[in-house]
Amino acid sequence: MLDFQSSYTDCQSEILTEFPIGYRFLPTDEELVTHYLSNKVFYRPLPAHVAQDIDSREFYSKAPNSIVNYSCGEREWYFFLHEDEDFLVENNPNRIVGDKIGFWKSTGQEKSICNLDGNVFASKFQFTYFSGIFPNARKTHWKMDEYRLPSQCQTAHSFQEEEWVLVRLKRGMEYSS
Repeated sequence: MLDFQSSYTDCQSEILTEFPIGYRFLPTDEELVTHYLSNKVFYRPLPAHVAQDIDSREFYSKAPNSIVNYSCGEREWYFFLHEDEDFLVENNPNRIVGDKIGFWKSTGQEKSICNLDGNVFASKFQFTYFSGIFPNARKTHWKMDEYRLPSQCQTAHSFQEEEWVLVRLKRGMEYSS
């Protein structure tokens, strides 16, 4: 599999050469889905290399502070998660991390992402990371937004054996593992 630290550092260097000095990547939900997730799912070119591909088993095997590389004061990181059908159970509100070192807990209902005509074209799920085992787990300042295309969109392309999900990983103002 991919080496998180070196691959992500290479990705950051590549990104910095693509954008002008002072540029910040602050896309809206709609932009993330339209220009990145949809293009990834349908094998179209991406506007920029801002998200690293990673297998969901690998992503959920580590605490969030072990996945990211801190530099330039970043507080957000983007990943394309490759999910195989056996890994995540649909409608599971929590994602166990590693050998029960923590878990991502859903923080609300699924949010629909609509186009200008009001048609739903994606969904967003929000999670908060808890360190430890329930009921003694400690809430951290790590947040995650998970973007998905509708399942019929993914399955309409039977050449794909897996799903792609776009994840925005966010570190809050105070650092907590």
